[in-house]
Amino acid sequence: FVHTVGFSSLTSFDISQGFKPVYAGITQVSWNVETIYPLEDKLFIGTNNGMYMYDVQSNPSAPSLLGTFAHVRTCDPVIADGNYAYVTLRSGTACEGFNNELDVLDISDISNPSLLKVYQLTNPQGLSKDGSNLFICDGVDGLKVYNPSDINNLQLIKQLKDAEMVDVIADGGLAIVVSIDGLYKYDYSDTGNIHLISALKN
Repeated sequence: FVHTVGFSSLTSFDISQGFKPVYAGITQVSWNVETIYPLEDKLFIGTNNGMYMYDVQSNPSAPSLLGTFAHVRTCDPVIADGNYAYVTLRSGTACEGFNNELDVLDISDISNPSLLKVYQLTNPQGLSKDGSNLFICDGVDGLKVYNPSDINNLQLIKQLKDAEMVDVIADGGLAIVVSIDGLYKYDYSDTGNIHLISALKN
């Protein structure tokens, strides 16, 4: 199955026949859905008013709601690992929010996530995580790389201010970062020497 999000819904497609995807169903989520993030048998949906967690294992064509975490009305991407969910909130958008922060949530009880820690940031947007590296695009402050080993005391490993960064995908030692002026690629295989490999500018 593949799952996509629209303005207020989660749509499921059966792709067992390869190049012949079949519409399987639609699930109403909330209003102003922003992002979708898969983790094992769960989906984490970021919306303007909070995070929604769905089970996609029991019935992939009709995901069931596991839990929610509500916050003030703000645009919010969300990612997760086995124990925590990370949500960035920012101001200056159509979402009309005023917070600029990273919220770290405890999701050990998936039906009742709880807020563990709030970190103040400049204007955070996209984020990604690979092992012991947490990447946050913090607007004009560029790309920030943290060690999240201690959730209550994130350690800034590196700040890269090559451009105003808005989104990131990190995997296997390479981070692809979208900025307002193009696409940047960073090598983080050695966290002591995170560096720019290439840039493709508009």
